[in-house]
Amino acid sequence: MAESFNRVGDMPRIAPLILAVSIPFVILAFWPMYLSQPFPDVDRYTHFHALAGTLWLAVLIIQPILVHRHHYKLHRSVGYSSYFLAPLFFLASILLSHYRLVTMDDQTFAADGYSHYLPFYASVVFASAYLLGLYYRHLPDAHGRFMLATAVPLIDPVIGRVLFFYLPSLPHPMAYQAVTFSIATALAAVLVFSYKGPKEPRRALIGYFVFLVTLELGWFTFALTPAWLKLVSLFRDISIT
Repeated sequence: MAESFNRVGDMPRIAPLILAVSIPFVILAFWPMYLSQPFPDVDRYTHFHALAGTLWLAVLIIQPILVHRHHYKLHRSVGYSSYFLAPLFFLASILLSHYRLVTMDDQTFAADGYSHYLPFYASVVFASAYLLGLYYRHLPDAHGRFMLATAVPLIDPVIGRVLFFYLPSLPHPMAYQAVTFSIATALAAVLVFSYKGPKEPRRALIGYFVFLVTLELGWFTFALTPAWLKLVSLFRDISIT
């Protein structure tokens, strides 16, 4: 196992730095409507989601550092925690989305229900990258890229909020995703197309990339249709929060 970890030379070594630099942006993004609010004033689903997201971001920062410092045993031990933390983060995202839907009145839902395509997109892309990372866990270069790709769907909620709260308004609400999805796609492309390993995981990485872009395009197309709003309505009617 240690020999296989030694073959991670082309895995981006600056990944922990990039993820660590993202922390100030996360704080800025969630300061106005979450971090600056009194703890009891915020619903438990938002707290749950924030906790799960923080733990997952910590794992993404720690794991590449452990590999590059050759702490392979500790890397594997922390990796086992992902069996719990990844489903936890996925569940927290689903519950928060549902809670926000059921707290909408019908008029608000008719106008804004379509926007819950974004947490759907984020949850599905996250789960896909994580499951592929698990599948290729014995191929470190591919595994590392898929695990880092679990951070790609976090770009929209973070950068989108920074743009919205701190910069001049964009001309159309969907212009925010035109920016955030472009960044997400560019970063995913770096992870995917810098891979020079075996053909099978390379095809899986490309398949993930195509899937990511397809879901992003769905925000500008399918998310605006009555069919999507009907699906969201069915999800809203489930009693889970």
